[in-house]
Amino acid sequence: MYSRYRGFVSRAKKEGTVFMKKIYSFNFLSRFIFLMLTPIFFQYFALGFIWHSIYWGVITFVIIIWMTFILLSPLFGRIGCGWFCFMGTVSDFGGSQAFHKTKWKKPKVWSRILILIPFFVTAFIFYFLNKERGMTHNFAVIPTFLTPEFNHHYMVVWISDISFALIMALFLDKRWACKNLCMMGTLCAIGANYSRLIPVVEFDKCNQCHKCENECLVKIPIVDYVKNNKGMVTNSECILCGKCVEVCKLDAVKLRFIWNRKKYKERS
Repeated sequence: MYSRYRGFVSRAKKEGTVFMKKIYSFNFLSRFIFLMLTPIFFQYFALGFIWHSIYWGVITFVIIIWMTFILLSPLFGRIGCGWFCFMGTVSDFGGSQAFHKTKWKKPKVWSRILILIPFFVTAFIFYFLNKERGMTHNFAVIPTFLTPEFNHHYMVVWISDISFALIMALFLDKRWACKNLCMMGTLCAIGANYSRLIPVVEFDKCNQCHKCENECLVKIPIVDYVKNNKGMVTNSECILCGKCVEVCKLDAVKLRFIWNRKKYKERS
């Protein structure tokens, strides 16, 4: 009986390891699917429609989706940015073909605020103006209020969004716009500071070849966390794509739930 149990545990660990090594493949598939679905469900996925939802005073699918990702960020980090966002997917493609490579730089807080505050302030100003005219719905939950119509107007908007993401990535390298301009990225990053799911590098295995950070989709200086943070990559810009796990030839990188970072760091 005990041998069967050990065999089951051994197989589970092996399957878990295989899944972990392939996690970036699942990540890529997820983002590719959502990118292909975007033209059909543009009003449900694109961040700009959060403004329209506030304008009309309605809780729509786009608000529900991104509010869910924001609320989950203290537990699962920026999974919305890394597994769902179609703009991020386009940025990843453009970043891989960028005309020049840049070093890691911390996101510019002022540029994020410059986008975040006017976006929501103007949306709520129009909401209150519309409310006086009796045009709002008092934030009733109507997920399909913005119908998934992909007419000529929305086609132009979609192409403009895709082009913007691609051009920014080609000229400014990996996910620069995500780190410095995206308002949902900003809000998710706040929660991701406390994320329990993070990449962890086993520093006794790591030879500091820098392969993981060279391949990182957001250019996080992962080796710095090996030297100074017991291998816990606690960077709020991490999108949990699993690229670092895939490229590590020594299997030193894993995505793990760390419930108590302080306790983990203090362990011998």
